[in-house]
Amino acid sequence: MPAYYEIRGTGDFRRAARRLKEAGNGQLTRRMSRGMRTAAKPAVDAAQRSVRSLEASATRGGGGQARREFALGRKRKKTETARRKAFEGRGLRSSTARAIGTQVRSSGQSASVRVRVNTRQLPPDQRTLPAHMNEGRWRHPVFGGDRWVTQTVSRDEWFDEPMREHGPKIRQGAAKVVDDILREIAQ
Repeated sequence: MPAYYEIRGTGDFRRAARRLKEAGNGQLTRRMSRGMRTAAKPAVDAAQRSVRSLEASATRGGGGQARREFALGRKRKKTETARRKAFEGRGLRSSTARAIGTQVRSSGQSASVRVRVNTRQLPPDQRTLPAHMNEGRWRHPVFGGDRWVTQTVSRDEWFDEPMREHGPKIRQGAAKVVDDILREIAQ
């Protein structure tokens, strides 16, 4: 499973990126990036809802402690509010949902928008879990590593389904933004 879904620059995207670079207008580039992010937002929201609605056959203990400690370790001030938020958001599904976002790139050669799971926002030993959850099952050790269990989720392709559904809409929205920018540059 790919860790992201990408709509890469068609000819129009490439042409817009090249013209923006030639025009040297950072404001137009930022506006194009913002418009492409806006076009991808429904897909991000759908993927977040999808992962939060998963039901997993869980084992006791889980990785909640590790995710809480990881989130808390990233905070400069360890206030009571930060501790509470880290405790509330320690579950695998909520951690994964928070890690879903968009990445927009615009260079002289192409422009692209990606919806991806930023696994760097998860603890190092849990960064492969979103991909395994998308496949529907994974194995992991419990109680000191001498016993392994298979963990499953209620449905696989929690990430792929929303991307297939929203992919054409993202492309249309991004193409509209690019067309608007190209028209503005041509004037």
